[in-house]
Amino acid sequence: MNLTVHCILDRKMIIYPDGDGSEDGCDHISVYLAIAETSSLQAGWEVNATFSFLIFDQIHDKYLVMRGMEQRFHNIKSEWGFPNYISHETFRKPSKGYLVNDKCVFGVDIYVIKNRGVGECVSLLDESESYKHEWKISEFTKLKSVLCSEEFTVGAYKWKLKLYPTGDSSQNGRSISIFLESVDAKGFDFRKRVQAKYSISVNNQITGAHHKITFFPRAATSSWFAAASCTWGWRRFMRLSELKDPNKGFLVGDCCIMEADVSVLGVVNDLT
Repeated sequence: MNLTVHCILDRKMIIYPDGDGSEDGCDHISVYLAIAETSSLQAGWEVNATFSFLIFDQIHDKYLVMRGMEQRFHNIKSEWGFPNYISHETFRKPSKGYLVNDKCVFGVDIYVIKNRGVGECVSLLDESESYKHEWKISEFTKLKSVLCSEEFTVGAYKWKLKLYPTGDSSQNGRSISIFLESVDAKGFDFRKRVQAKYSISVNNQITGAHHKITFFPRAATSSWFAAASCTWGWRRFMRLSELKDPNKGFLVGDCCIMEADVSVLGVVNDLT
């Protein structure tokens, strides 16, 4: 189901109560921010905005910021959001206060980044210059909180992997969550961004095979690492039951081996 619930200027917030139909949206509520009316806009229009999705805790009478990002809206990509905004299980927990008397309140906080009339310098790099980083994690089943790998350098920028061994807040211990983070991006100005293509895999220590996912979306802007979006990855990367299955070979001697294959495709800077 597609429901428009909130409008601010020329934008709308869209909620899919039963997920947006994607694999990531399964058993989750999906939320998106979209340009409400594009037919009247001039060709080549674009809007840069930082926005956060909110959900109201009716027990403690306060809004909670659940997810945020910075993106560029344009005629090719006029909608951004999260397919796995919040799981149905978390949303329906009485103690959370999100659903009370079958009523809930969602919101979105938007900050439009005004065009300062400054040009951009785009540097396209050689995609073939990729780097593989192996991360060996011991005593995996004893891990309780988020774990970060050592930093590694690709394309003159520092990166690291961030692992949630029992999943982030949306997974409730069902899957592991893993992300690639640009260490430098937090210090970027609002125009600077780095585009990366990457895959993350868990090695099968018996057969040598990989559980592998590659991230390279159709819209190139969604693969750009910036100050407001320095981390990209998968909340439902791999089910814990599959990882721990002794016949699979992913966890041997309570040790698993993860590998990131990263290449930097381009960099955008202010043209000064």
